[in-house]
Amino acid sequence: MFTLRITFSGLCLFVPEAAGGGPNGRMHVLMPGMFGDHHCGTDRHVPALSYDAGALVQGGPALGVAAIARLTGYALSFGGGDTASLSLCGHIPDLKEITNQGVDPDHLADDTRGKLVSRVTLRAGTITRVAQGVCWEWRPGEFRPIAHRVEWEIPDVDADRVTVIATPLRGGGASKALGTLFPTDGLLSLTVFHDTVDNLPPDPLPAEHQPTLSPGQEAPHFAAFYGVFGGPVPMLLPRFWGKLSECPPLTDGCAPLPPNMGGSAYGCVVAGVGI
Repeated sequence: MFTLRITFSGLCLFVPEAAGGGPNGRMHVLMPGMFGDHHCGTDRHVPALSYDAGALVQGGPALGVAAIARLTGYALSFGGGDTASLSLCGHIPDLKEITNQGVDPDHLADDTRGKLVSRVTLRAGTITRVAQGVCWEWRPGEFRPIAHRVEWEIPDVDADRVTVIATPLRGGGASKALGTLFPTDGLLSLTVFHDTVDNLPPDPLPAEHQPTLSPGQEAPHFAAFYGVFGGPVPMLLPRFWGKLSECPPLTDGCAPLPPNMGGSAYGCVVAGVGI
């Protein structure tokens, strides 16, 4: 047995789907397509899976070399039994409070023809830690941190390997194998990105060269989340306020990831849609 750890980085929308009316089910992570001029240039986002190349060899050591696979047009699924926790902590803002509706159900189906470029479905496990980021103004006068990375763990995977299969988002076509991966010391770590090319392996921009924001600037590309609700909805965009230390603490926050774990706190942040 081992623990499967998946870290999501960038423009990712966490959407719970209850199973049988209970507290558990599936957690879908939607990666919305960009719009207008954001399809190209420095705003272009790429969904990708990355892992240490050493995981391709059973018993092999970590190599510190990132293998990366393109996910555009494909969906992944991990775990089984529809036992995933549906809880979203306070570092993941709930857009249902703004839109008063859930996402278009088509985006959760096996054959989706909506505005997604990729999707990951988690059928077991829970959120464990987040990169808590910086302080944002949410509603006027309401200040909160918003995560830009989210760690998910599926414990007690009853196997000695995982074969990652990408299935077409839009039905038809062939699935593709992205690798058979082996844990080391009881842990297999993957990262799913939906970010700009500058933030992707194998050579992301160092932290000191990452762009920052001025107070009052909106979270980059956050508006793309509202395109998956199936029609016009009210929109609220977070505005940069200051350092994390300038925010009041959250009573329902997630445990923090170490600050040197990657990703840009000033770039794309995550969001969720509560049940």
